[in-house]
Amino acid sequence: MKKYDYCSTPVSALGRKKQSRRKTSSSFLKPVVFFSLFVALCAAACFGASKAYQAFSASRMGSWRVKQAVVSGADGVLAKELQAAADKKIDTNFSVSDAVDFQREISKKYPQLRAVSVKRGLLSGKLKVDVKRREPVAKFMLPDGAVHFIDEDSTVYTDASPDPLQTVPLVELEGAIPNKLGVEMVELVQDLVKLKKQLNFAFLRFNTDKNTVKLYLPDETVIDFGQAKNLRAKARRAAQIEAVAQEKGISSAHELNFAYFDYGKVFLRQKGH
Repeated sequence: MKKYDYCSTPVSALGRKKQSRRKTSSSFLKPVVFFSLFVALCAAACFGASKAYQAFSASRMGSWRVKQAVVSGADGVLAKELQAAADKKIDTNFSVSDAVDFQREISKKYPQLRAVSVKRGLLSGKLKVDVKRREPVAKFMLPDGAVHFIDEDSTVYTDASPDPLQTVPLVELEGAIPNKLGVEMVELVQDLVKLKKQLNFAFLRFNTDKNTVKLYLPDETVIDFGQAKNLRAKARRAAQIEAVAQEKGISSAHELNFAYFDYGKVFLRQKGH
């Protein structure tokens, strides 16, 4: 009589077999999913790169067109004029050389601008114009009534639409109008603004031919700095002398002469004597 041996599989073993099948199937699906995502990302990157290359090629060949113009860094009348000039470029081909020419055109027409930037959004079609205005430290009144300004870099320029709320010291120019003034003059104006309480001047007169500087106070007192050198030290010494003159009761108009300042001497002479 044959004997048959039966071996019953435990329930726990069956569970392990099912789990192993699940792990095998999941481990098979993961690479497929990752590969599909990788292919999709590569396709999207290639599509974006092709579009960017097309836009870049179009811009280099001069077929890039302006869809929108934006101006920043300006306000008031200047902002309106710049926006009107930029809007004229809309729906036109605008190459790299056109951007350079437009930047030069703006810089030449508006000398009150310290920096001009013209950029093109290759994908957006946006023309961006960003400007920075010069900060005046003084304004110059010429004999014919024309007004020029000077900035911190000692550059002399004109401004057809200055800020009416910005107070700038007045300087009268005599002689030829230079493109730049010496650093001494800029430092003098900056110091005079700081010494406003001691030297409440009406205006400053600078003779560009003789290179001499005179300061006029509201009471007709004249401070003759002489040659335009050591002006910062001269202004501080004048403020000290004026403070002592007020203490001594010298309130009438007088004149300070700095002709011998290099020798440590300043002469005070009352007018009318």
